[in-house]
Amino acid sequence: MAYGGSNLQGYFGESFVRVLASAAGRIASKPDIDMMGVDFTLSYPGSRGTTRFPMIDVQVKSWSRAVGSVDVWHYPMKVAHFNNLAGGGYSVPRYLFLVVVPDDEAQYAEADVDALQLRHCGYYVSLASRPQVDAGQQKQVTVPVPRQNVLTVQALRGLMHAVPAQRAAMP
Repeated sequence: MAYGGSNLQGYFGESFVRVLASAAGRIASKPDIDMMGVDFTLSYPGSRGTTRFPMIDVQVKSWSRAVGSVDVWHYPMKVAHFNNLAGGGYSVPRYLFLVVVPDDEAQYAEADVDALQLRHCGYYVSLASRPQVDAGQQKQVTVPVPRQNVLTVQALRGLMHAVPAQRAAMP
């Protein structure tokens, strides 16, 4: 299989997420086998007195031909991938991370002695409140991704905030 095109674009999207996770002090773990529709589990130890080892699961999609409105991207997603994120019942919260990239792969990144700039931007959305779609009825679903949900270091930390630990009642 040749390396380029969508392979390169997907790899860049995943690398974009790894860079942000690292800057946020989070661990990005990639499953050995993709059987659950998860590209990364992001985690960190947490502090004493909070939930220990909070984590989220993410599916990363990259997109070079972004379409949407002023407020929302309209991302066309395969139903099988959508259903891996939609609905409830997951023990770990799941998110779609959408990385909008330049059409020209030569524009993905620029580095000099002062900075590393990655283009263009990442966005996130939870599909937990969306019902799953019947794959026998349709093959693709349009996912609205709010443009205000910019994937930043602070946003990533916020998705994984450490909540106070629940204390068990002592008999």
